[in-house]
Amino acid sequence: MLSLGLFRTHLLLVVAMLLVTACASKNNLKAKQAEIYFGAGTQSLMDKQYTEALKNLLEANKLDPNNSEILNNLGMAYYFKGENELAIKHLFQALKLNEDNSDAKINLASIYYKAGKIQEAEKLYKKVLKDLTYDKQARTYFNLGLIELNERKNNVAAENYFKKSIKEDDNYCPAYYHLGLIQYNRRQFNSSLRNFKEASMGVCYESPAPHYYQALSMIELRRYEDARIKLDEIDTRFKNSQYSAKARAKSIELNHIENQRSQESHASRKVLESPDF
Repeated sequence: MLSLGLFRTHLLLVVAMLLVTACASKNNLKAKQAEIYFGAGTQSLMDKQYTEALKNLLEANKLDPNNSEILNNLGMAYYFKGENELAIKHLFQALKLNEDNSDAKINLASIYYKAGKIQEAEKLYKKVLKDLTYDKQARTYFNLGLIELNERKNNVAAENYFKKSIKEDDNYCPAYYHLGLIQYNRRQFNSSLRNFKEASMGVCYESPAPHYYQALSMIELRRYEDARIKLDEIDTRFKNSQYSAKARAKSIELNHIENQRSQESHASRKVLESPDF
């Protein structure tokens, strides 16, 4: 039989254990709620529903304020709402909590790049390259390629980065597109055509630019019938884009090219058929 003192001690221990269990259950519930809001907010970000994304991610952050992943996505929700300072603030917080958060580094670097802070952006991109476990390095190499192409006009370095991007992810269509542009400008039309075709696959299928440059490459290769089919496709599929008007103009130009070739061919036959006196 327990003495009164021992009974009280035992009772206090039981009460303490119940309190710990209750706190743990409450924390688990908050964590699950935060996860639900985080998932909903992330999906809204992907769907470009930025107001809804911000609402859900703010709730997730309220429930789990020390979560680096939530802060990263919250920062991007602010960014897409046009609040750059709040975006940067939350991305810094994400990195303070987890300095290995490569997604936050990439996002911060991209904001810097668009703001014209090229050196700061490049420094962060190169830090991300050191993360050997990061599975989105195709994006990192691509962005470094853009810096070389647009800021330094270094086509060779840009080309190498775009090729590394494709090596990391052979479905990364933006890298194929910019690689195609470099080759098109070098008049390497067979190579550019192959890359523009790859650039019009997957998530880039609904982007008119790679389709338009396929047609231009075909014209340069004198594949006029294929080019005409592609231009008609662009005019039909992308009615509301600038490429629809470009495709119609290029079709008119193609008619002129073909008529000129036909006239030259006809004149050549007349010369060949003339009697030789």
